[in-house]
Amino acid sequence: MSGLAATTVQTLPAAATPAPAAVTVSQLSKVYRVHANPMSRAVELLTRRPRHRAFHALDNVSFEVPAGQGFGLIGENGAGKSTLLKILSGITAPSSGELAVRGKVASILELGSAFHPELTGRQNIVLNAALLGLSESVIREKTPQIIAFSELEGFIDQPVKTYSTGMAMRLGFAIATQVEPDVLIIDEALSVGDGYFQKKCIDRLLEFTSGGGTLVLCSHAMYYISAFCTQALWLQNGKIAACGPSQEVVRKYEEFLLAKAGHSHADDALVAGPARISDVRLPGGPLARQGEIFALDIAWKTDDPGLEFHVGVGLNRIDGVEVCSFSTRQDSKPAFTGSRSYSVRLELPDLQIIKGRFTVYAFLLDGAGLHIFDRQILADAFAVESPRYAIGLAHFPHRWSGGSAGAAAVPTETRVNV
Repeated sequence: MSGLAATTVQTLPAAATPAPAAVTVSQLSKVYRVHANPMSRAVELLTRRPRHRAFHALDNVSFEVPAGQGFGLIGENGAGKSTLLKILSGITAPSSGELAVRGKVASILELGSAFHPELTGRQNIVLNAALLGLSESVIREKTPQIIAFSELEGFIDQPVKTYSTGMAMRLGFAIATQVEPDVLIIDEALSVGDGYFQKKCIDRLLEFTSGGGTLVLCSHAMYYISAFCTQALWLQNGKIAACGPSQEVVRKYEEFLLAKAGHSHADDALVAGPARISDVRLPGGPLARQGEIFALDIAWKTDDPGLEFHVGVGLNRIDGVEVCSFSTRQDSKPAFTGSRSYSVRLELPDLQIIKGRFTVYAFLLDGAGLHIFDRQILADAFAVESPRYAIGLAHFPHRWSGGSAGAAAVPTETRVNV
């Protein structure tokens, strides 16, 4: 599952505080030679004359990853993300530019790329841990922890070629995180495996980052990028499209995707997990009015009463415009726990939406508000009608002040309640 590798680029010893950047990239480029066919490659070798075209997978990319923070990497397929991660991991060398990575690096890249299929899971643990620079004594100490985290005790002495994709993902993630790297690089690993283990991985990443580890995360799930990363980089055709605070970069990228797709959303498929939403209902029916009560009921079930839950709700206009969102965790409500079935009502006592048709998104989250156990989408769930012609999407309580006949104009004051 995972490409675990020790970086072979300039690796610097960890420094005392104030800590410098964990990763520094300056004017990095990667150019591949693309031949039309094998014959053109052979002719080029014989004649020493170019018979290829240059493909710039990365073009003059520069950024820094602060130590102890999460850094997100986003972009469409073919944007250069995997190439950049391979360079950061030391698997591929850049064509030009400078790169410095501080401390020990572990990476989880392509599925199965780091495992020898004929070796057992236990033998692959030793091999990969050794590649990461661990001594024999440390490997012996860490191996039981890696096996326990992966939960592959019954298969650890079987050849990896007999593992499913999910099993290989478990082993790869366990190795990369249990060897305590300074920098952890992950390429879409959270999208593989069952919901239970996805949550376990998320909890482990929270421990890693809260303990001062530096995380470089590549994902198509903007929710994870926004949750784990303070900074993000958007690559487009090998070049930087945006780089900065993750919330800002994610917003720009989503706007780009929205415009490209003609205002259509593609939702990530969820893997069945230990909890599921059983009902999402609008008790007031599919028609609402501004100024009236709007309510949404959500019910869910779980096989594990010890799990903690939060609930999130999003309201989007049917053309994809995000109107508002709500979360029990953001509202500082205690997590739901101790039962096998739950129900909660979200109530807006004074609906401020004026008009339009809207889609409801309901999310069942874990206690940290990061892992999504389940989601349900009610497309075109309700409409808001106005008794008179109205301009705009929402009404905001406000007041006018100042001004009188024959008097000089006085600035008006508007108070907006959000």
